[in-house]
Amino acid sequence: MSEPMTFADARELKAQGDLARFIKTHMSEAQRVAAYRRALVLRYPDLAAKLTESPLRFTAPKHWNGYIPPATWNQAMNTYSGRPVLLALVAEAERRRDQPQETAAELEEAA
Repeated sequence: MSEPMTFADARELKAQGDLARFIKTHMSEAQRVAAYRRALVLRYPDLAAKLTESPLRFTAPKHWNGYIPPATWNQAMNTYSGRPVLLALVAEAERRRDQPQETAAELEEAA
C-alpha cells in the first residue's frame, strides 16, 4: 500500500495543474472497486442476507454500495464494528468465486 497523500503533495499537484485529474482518477477507481465488491457479495444470497444483520443492518442487501471504511480515520484506528464484517463477507465471496463451479454450489447449499 502506498503512503497517504499529504497536504504538501496536494499543494504540489495543484501547482502542477494535476490535482483535479488525480482526484477524478482515484474516485473512479474507488467506485469501480466498490461496485466489484458489491456485485461479488450480492452474487451469493446467504452472504447478501448478512448485510441486513447486526452490526450492518442495511434495510436490504442492495442498499450496500460496496464501500468498506478505511482501517484508520484521522490517524486513529477505525472502530466501526461493521468494517470487519464487510471484510469477511468480501473475503468469503472471493473464496467462493475461486472455487470450481460445482464446489461453489455445494458450499452455498451447506451454508
